[in-house]
Amino acid sequence: MKRNIFLSVLAVLLMQTSSFSQDLPRSASFGAAVSDLNDSSRAALRLSSLSGSLINKVIAGGSAEKAGFRANDVLISIDGTNIENTTHFLTLLKKYHGDDKVKIAFYREAKRSAVTMLLLPRQMETSDAYDIVYSSVVSGSNQLRTIITKPKGGGIHPAVLLISGVGCYSIDNPFSTEIRSIKMWSDSLTRNGFVTMRVEKTGMGDSKGMPCNESDFTTETQAFLAGLKQLKSLPYVDKKDVFIAGFSIGGVIAPLLAEREPVKGIIVYGTAGKNWLEYELDNSLRQQLMADKPADSVDLYMRAEYIRLYGLFVEKKTPEQIMKEHPESTVSFYPYPMRIEYFQQVADVNICGLWMNTKAKVLALHGSSDFVSSAAEHKQIAETVNHYNPGNATYIEIADSDHWSLFTESEIISARHERTQLNPAPLLISIEWLKANS
Repeated sequence: MKRNIFLSVLAVLLMQTSSFSQDLPRSASFGAAVSDLNDSSRAALRLSSLSGSLINKVIAGGSAEKAGFRANDVLISIDGTNIENTTHFLTLLKKYHGDDKVKIAFYREAKRSAVTMLLLPRQMETSDAYDIVYSSVVSGSNQLRTIITKPKGGGIHPAVLLISGVGCYSIDNPFSTEIRSIKMWSDSLTRNGFVTMRVEKTGMGDSKGMPCNESDFTTETQAFLAGLKQLKSLPYVDKKDVFIAGFSIGGVIAPLLAEREPVKGIIVYGTAGKNWLEYELDNSLRQQLMADKPADSVDLYMRAEYIRLYGLFVEKKTPEQIMKEHPESTVSFYPYPMRIEYFQQVADVNICGLWMNTKAKVLALHGSSDFVSSAAEHKQIAETVNHYNPGNATYIEIADSDHWSLFTESEIISARHERTQLNPAPLLISIEWLKANS
């Protein structure tokens, strides 16, 4: 999961709700699952280097299949630029759009070959039950894809802005577990009469602007604020009946947005309910205990963890500075999904203060199998809201649901990432709450 002046949003494009907007070119789809080579795959394929990107699976009907690619082909260059690894390949691919042609060099059974292929545009979502609008919003120097779903026909509807968790991934990716969950929410909410909006991260999918991994929390929050303003301005949305649903770090962004752009209600799931330093410390301790580590080992780990987190989030030091000053703390360093400045900005947010000042109705949901957040913090969110605005908040603990809304029996099983079935309970409870409050 894991103030600033917010720039104006792009004027909303008036469009036929049954059609797609092409103000942002559709990005290209290579049409295959790819991964880095390792020593084992390199040896099996009789290659001399780990450079390149290995095709694991070719997607039926996609660009790669039409170009004749097969599983175990190793992509080594694109339009003459050597491919270092899979991340590099995806970065290079980002420069192309649907219907572009590109020359790919590759190894097949240790023999070099090349093909000029047509890159198909990424598929768009479709539905017979409701309309889907591909639009965009401008936030600062970034132009971001938005995906809007709306009930068919005329009329004005309540709406929900959906904000997913931390990290660099596309909201336009049907293969991601987190995105499958958000799409389930979008689909069900729209079938129940709500307009929904998702905002793409900068540099991801069709979006233009700074690379996602260079973005920070403030930039991301600005983007969602621009999306919220666009959502409220749509002619088929009741601007007095707009909600935010924030998942993981989205549950921190949600009350920040509501402070600047009032909404009727907020739903949070699997989020942080107090300052980021304490959240991280509690999270680390919970996960150490869950791993059944010896008591003395846990104590030593948490001492190092406190040094690391205090240095990062209070003293605003870099990981390199902390490791140099406190070598004993290096045991607990781990890679963050965004650059450290992102989380340092989160640490500056007075999360309890946001909930204290929230006038919106609030539904705080927590899954019993969520090892990334605590039930206590979600209770605290509801209690804080109700202390200052009695009766505005509800807390519900959901059995057998983890951080990603997967049907999971325990925190330990969730940590092993053994489950793939989505648990609809958080969504069903939220729909009932939304209908009661809209």
